[in-house]
Amino acid sequence: MEDQELVMFWLAGDHKLAIRKGLTSTILANELRKKGYKDKLIEDFLNDFARDLKNDQK
Repeated sequence: MEDQELVMFWLAGDHKLAIRKGLTSTILANELRKKGYKDKLIEDFLNDFARDLKNDQK
């Protein structure tokens, strides 16, 4: 699956699917920067991503 597709799944709220299909924090940050997201918002998304990863491991 393309990086852009993974990020779109994540942004649409399907976090578990995106993570299972290979989304990483690096991919998320890079794709969000390409889309013009500001650093603070990217930081917030990365915090959410880390929380999702932690919850997915339970």
